[in-house]
Amino acid sequence: MFYMGLCLFFGPHGLMLIQPVRQRIQTFIPTALYLGLFSLMSLFGLGLISAGYDPKFAIEAPVLPWVGILSPWLMFAAFFFLIAANVPGWTRYRVQHPMTLGISLWALTHLAVNPDLHAWLMFGCFFVLVVASALTASGRQKNNPKPAPRWIFDGLTLGLASGLTFCVYTFHGALFGVELS
Repeated sequence: MFYMGLCLFFGPHGLMLIQPVRQRIQTFIPTALYLGLFSLMSLFGLGLISAGYDPKFAIEAPVLPWVGILSPWLMFAAFFFLIAANVPGWTRYRVQHPMTLGISLWALTHLAVNPDLHAWLMFGCFFVLVVASALTASGRQKNNPKPAPRWIFDGLTLGLASGLTFCVYTFHGALFGVELS
């Protein structure tokens, strides 16, 4: 299940990074249907990854204990950049790829503290995908005008990232089935 979930989630995401493939698919399928199918495949893939995830497949991977100590701050930064990528604040205006930065921090933090095969495959795939996405972003540039940045959104982002970090650290076991140690 886990491996099928990886293929269902990362396969379509990876294919859509190839501009000729994405354009060809988008010419044959109406946008709403394309987005709906893509979302369903992604959700189903994530569900299979979650259902099939098993931390018992230990590998000889280095664990960096100091990252565990810094992980609340690293995860706060990851959440901050993930949120900042979606609001018209100064962070989004100044940082070229805040979503890439947030997902990279999230994935690398998890890679540094999880010495099991499934974690390395899942978080490693997220990291590779987000870096590939950033490298191919210029071919997908949209000409949507960006609203003027406002400081209030950066403050809102700080508050939301703080709350999200607290909730994830408090309820990580209930949400993701893996207790934090």
